[in-house]
Amino acid sequence: MIGADENAASFGRDEAVDLDGLRWLAAGDRYCLLELAQNIDLANNMRAIQLARRIMDAQIEGVIETLPMFVTVLIHYDPLRLSASSLREEVRQLWSEIAEERDVILVSRLIEVPVCYLDPWTKACVENYSRTIKPIGDDPEFVAQANGLPSAEAFVKRHAATEHWVGGVGFWPGLPDMMPLDPRCQHSVTKYDPPRLSTVAGAVGVGGGFTSIYPMDTPGGYHLIGRTPVPIFSFESRLVPFREGPTLFRPGDRVRFRRIDEQTFSEIEAAAAAGSYEFSITYDDHFSLDRHKAWSAAVAGEELV
Repeated sequence: MIGADENAASFGRDEAVDLDGLRWLAAGDRYCLLELAQNIDLANNMRAIQLARRIMDAQIEGVIETLPMFVTVLIHYDPLRLSASSLREEVRQLWSEIAEERDVILVSRLIEVPVCYLDPWTKACVENYSRTIKPIGDDPEFVAQANGLPSAEAFVKRHAATEHWVGGVGFWPGLPDMMPLDPRCQHSVTKYDPPRLSTVAGAVGVGGGFTSIYPMDTPGGYHLIGRTPVPIFSFESRLVPFREGPTLFRPGDRVRFRRIDEQTFSEIEAAAAAGSYEFSITYDDHFSLDRHKAWSAAVAGEELV
């Protein structure tokens, strides 16, 4: 057992430590935050996910869980079983092994998410914001204009044409932050200022260069472009993906949005509520960073069909 005094001293003395290019930050007496980089991109995110998985695979006594998010990894550990200094050395060794590997290959699930784009429910959220907080225009049209597209429909077509990479899960329980994998489908848009006080559950929003799905009725600042009828955070064990835990998504997943109409939305929503909806999930794909870079370079100049 590790003495409490050792960890308390470590916490007070070594809040920030360089581990061969990996920045260690103390985050209380039982958490630490690892910073891999400042720039958020797919390569750095894949390294963060890889590191988080390697730490768990190493079965280090005292490590409870890891949480990767874009370019960081949060480690939860038991300070009575594992000192901060010992954990740092374990992390340093794993990181040195990862840094020597040329490619990053991650096991990645592909999850199909049905979405009713340009729907009446998120439109009502925007209209309520305009009435109660400040006047704004139509969210999908604003997003399209911000990205040089002629219409909301054109943006929807582009948004649904690519797989989206789940870079992290959090902020709200089960909420995924995703980036488009097809370089031709990248987008950029400002967020609400001030944010909405309410967002309908299942809303699909875009902000910055990312896409998120709101797991429940919450405040929010992303521009809303559609809504999914399936839950993404649930304790309903009749739905297969939630038998292992309450979140649908994991960092390193890929998401393909499938466009549906309002009638299909209602049908899927009812099936999910009844516990009979069957998610379309492809398991155990291997996603290579090098292969993706080569593919991205090959299609970058091609027209999106």
